[in-house]
Amino acid sequence: MQTTTIESIARTAGDILSHAWKAVYDEEKDELTEMFKKFGDRAYGAWIQQFMAPVAERLTADGFIIRGGFNLKDSIENWGPPEERERCVWYVVKTAEGEEVGTLVLQVYHSHRSFFMPRAPRLLALEVTDREAIIAALSDASTRIRWDLREERMPQPQLQSFPSQRFEYATDTSIGDGLKPAADGQLYSWNLDDALGHWGRYGWELVFVVPAGGKVIAYFKRPLND
Repeated sequence: MQTTTIESIARTAGDILSHAWKAVYDEEKDELTEMFKKFGDRAYGAWIQQFMAPVAERLTADGFIIRGGFNLKDSIENWGPPEERERCVWYVVKTAEGEEVGTLVLQVYHSHRSFFMPRAPRLLALEVTDREAIIAALSDASTRIRWDLREERMPQPQLQSFPSQRFEYATDTSIGDGLKPAADGQLYSWNLDDALGHWGRYGWELVFVVPAGGKVIAYFKRPLND
């Protein structure tokens, strides 16, 4: 007998999700928009509650146990600008016998400015089922940023305006090399001046630096010319 994996469950659930979220959005858009004006992000909770119902129904029909809908405590929202905020909602999947198979994670991208989804929601699969382990996995960017999964972007609302100034960004993980003491134990600024000078020559501006994994990561930006 072939063992069902959380990855295969995610693929099945994802097929249902790809139709359900848009159907609910099209049918309930006006009502949810008004709800957003009155109650803010609660409108997204109501939206998730509805489109996850057919996903849970399908998995239940396949013999799995899953708590559908939307439970705020089983979610986390830490990423993205207000216009494209990412919330991850998780659902532990069990067999009919109560054995935990894994966890489905729903990625929902939403605006805090208006009722709008800049990207279509999608489902990820995690092997872990413990709350702390799930949060730890989601805190690793490589778990959520998936180049192997399709990304569907929605057209921006016509009434939504953004500043005309645009920037491009880049990083340098070698800046810390210029902060190491020389043979005499002293720190000399010219090593760092040299590294930063190469960036400044091409119009890059140092935004901030962050220590990580024994290195110093520098973040640069410069105006993006059309």
